[in-house]
Amino acid sequence: MQHGPLFKPLIVLLIVLWPAIAVTKSPESVVEETFRASLNSLLEHHEAIAEDPSVGEALIDEVLSPRVHFELMSRLILGRHWRDADEQQQERFVAAFQEHVVRTYSRMLADNIDEALDMVDGRGAGDILRIDRVSEPDQHGRVTVRTTLRFDGTSVPVHYRMIETEAHGWLVYDVVIENISFVTNYRQEYGSAIRRDGVEGLVSRLEARNERRR
Repeated sequence: MQHGPLFKPLIVLLIVLWPAIAVTKSPESVVEETFRASLNSLLEHHEAIAEDPSVGEALIDEVLSPRVHFELMSRLILGRHWRDADEQQQERFVAAFQEHVVRTYSRMLADNIDEALDMVDGRGAGDILRIDRVSEPDQHGRVTVRTTLRFDGTSVPVHYRMIETEAHGWLVYDVVIENISFVTNYRQEYGSAIRRDGVEGLVSRLEARNERRR
């Protein structure tokens, strides 16, 4: 089966749909257990998501937000522009970006629920996800969990960049699919917007977009 252009974003969504996991887990255990839980969540709620996109939005917000380090992700996306922003702009960007991600991927899931189900139909988590390697922590305590996802004879490398926190255990701050980084993609997109309109212009645009979607 040939997968369309939404194949990769759906993979990202599938992986990050997880409930809270005990903070004492190793990073690879977090990925394995949360991937298994994500499949169960997708299968359990797919009819409700297809009928009402707000169900998918609430589900993603509930299970995604506690497992992603949105502040670190935001810092990396804005890069040097993060330091140019004042504290209020930083907080507004983190909140607006998080809402943008939740709304974007919940709508994508609702619109493509049948395709997502086709990718996992009748298969267990162990048949789809393979943990390949976990890097040693760097000086900031960050690791990369390298995995491979297997769909219909197609192998897709997916790497999770994670950091350990005292309060919440291991959190994801970037996902790299076939050498394409989630953070880098947004950094490039938002960098051009900042050069044109400044940080305030970008934040205001995100907030306005989120308001129209509510």
